[in-house]
Amino acid sequence: MKLSILIPVFNEAPTVAAVVECVRAQIPNTQHTMNLWKAFRDGSHITTHVPAPLVVMFLVTLIGALVLTVPVYAAMEAWAGHRLLARDLARDFDGWLLIEPQLRVFAGLQSAAAPAPGEQEAVTLSFVMIVAALLAWLTSSLPNSVLGGGVLLTYADGQFAWRRFLWGAWHWLLALFVLAILFALCSTVIITLGVGILIALQVAQANILTMPALAVVGVVYVALAAAFEYARVIAIANGTRNIFRSLGRAVAFVARQPLQSLGLYLPMTALGLALIPLYANVVAPVIPFEWGVAAIVAQQLFVIGTMWMRLARWASALALYRQKTGG
Repeated sequence: MKLSILIPVFNEAPTVAAVVECVRAQIPNTQHTMNLWKAFRDGSHITTHVPAPLVVMFLVTLIGALVLTVPVYAAMEAWAGHRLLARDLARDFDGWLLIEPQLRVFAGLQSAAAPAPGEQEAVTLSFVMIVAALLAWLTSSLPNSVLGGGVLLTYADGQFAWRRFLWGAWHWLLALFVLAILFALCSTVIITLGVGILIALQVAQANILTMPALAVVGVVYVALAAAFEYARVIAIANGTRNIFRSLGRAVAFVARQPLQSLGLYLPMTALGLALIPLYANVVAPVIPFEWGVAAIVAQQLFVIGTMWMRLARWASALALYRQKTGG
């Protein structure tokens, strides 16, 4: 590429800044990358340097988790004859991630031809743990709706104040709850349509179209999830509780800025999700249960890590929206 393509005709020797600007104008993706990096940097900075929303979110989530563990603890106490197995199950009990392993234990115990003494207690404990895990999964998004307004208002202000935080949480409580219900309904429709398409392809023996169909469904779902997340951000940024107007603006924002909006949402979501198998398959098996409180602290550090990634994603989305709209 000739230098004349990058640098226009100057009456005098061009400065370094002028050359950089000309190069940047020829490579628009560079500007996009810099915008994404600035949004991520700003979001990560405020999430780290204003930790109060993270602490409040963690404590509320922890209290809910402790409430769900009460029936599990009671069932374990009743299982006096199987303390060792109960200990192993308690070590593995970690919310919705372990529904499948607990189902496997439950199915294995149910399939026993003649349950030995104590196996009925094992079935009961497994059932209680499954119910608790399902409840944890169903209620996992409640803190986002209950506290989301306060968290994002704090990030918008750039500082934490209890009065503003609680006002924001209350002011947008109903709006964010409605938004969560809408997202649940829309995602259910998309997943149902995806399953229906896959079944139709299997019946038609068009297996070659299975992967493209999965890719399309995945893209639609990710775009939907990003739009709903930006709707939450836009509602607080614009100071409105009209969640439908915010959702419309969010869809338009994602449609106009697909590379930047999804380029911010996807990597941060993937990074947060990557912490889950890292903990479940690498860290949790090597944490000695005998550590007691230390083991619990080590586990909760990963909970805080995934929560920090989620709040940093919110703050980064807010920063990106402000960059693009001048807010």
